Amino acid sequence: MPLTIPSHQGLIAPLWRRWPHVFDAPALFVGAAMPDVVDGVISVFCGYSGQGLGHSLLGLILFGVPGGLVLWALIHALARHLSPTRHTNVVARVWNTALGATRGALQPADLGRRWWPILCCLGTGAFSHLCIDLISHGGFPWLLPWVPKLKIYPRWWYAVFARIPVLWDPRPHLITPHFLVWLFLSGLGAWMLFRPAILGAGACCSSDEASADPP
Repeated sequence: MPLTIPSHQGLIAPLWRRWPHVFDAPALFVGAAMPDVVDGVISVFCGYSGQGLGHSLLGLILFGVPGGLVLWALIHALARHLSPTRHTNVVARVWNTALGATRGALQPADLGRRWWPILCCLGTGAFSHLCIDLISHGGFPWLLPWVPKLKIYPRWWYAVFARIPVLWDPRPHLITPHFLVWLFLSGLGAWMLFRPAILGAGACCSSDEASADPP
């Protein structure tokens, strides 16, 4: 799958950049990470990682959106205790952009009257993850646990070029055609997310935030 962070977030960044008053960026970004977060937690108990219930439609509803709501609230709580920096390098611009976007978005205090757009953005982000992973994987896990993961691509899509041992997984990582797609989407997503900071374009945060006490 494209890297949970930052690639999945970068691949859907055009949504909130094009329609900032429609899409809540923090909720969208958290949702985009949740399928991997859910399956990451499950892997602690089952002993191996990979696409599982977290990448299914049922997992999106039962775990992705509710768990994303908790993580979204925790990120906002953390952002209240962080400060922008006066530095101007790429890392500083990324930091200030993320902090400014989080502080300027809907807050947990708004959940009572604005719960619908927050939940929709969490669901949209998670569903985008499922759609993107279909391109970079050979399986179709959306119907788990009722239907096993399906192979929906031609046979050549599953051709194995090499096997690489993985320390945290008893199964080797298979180098296949969709691995090349994974590399491309991961790089593209990271570039789409960090491009404004790399090029020095766009406001990172408000002038009031920038003048706050830097760390």
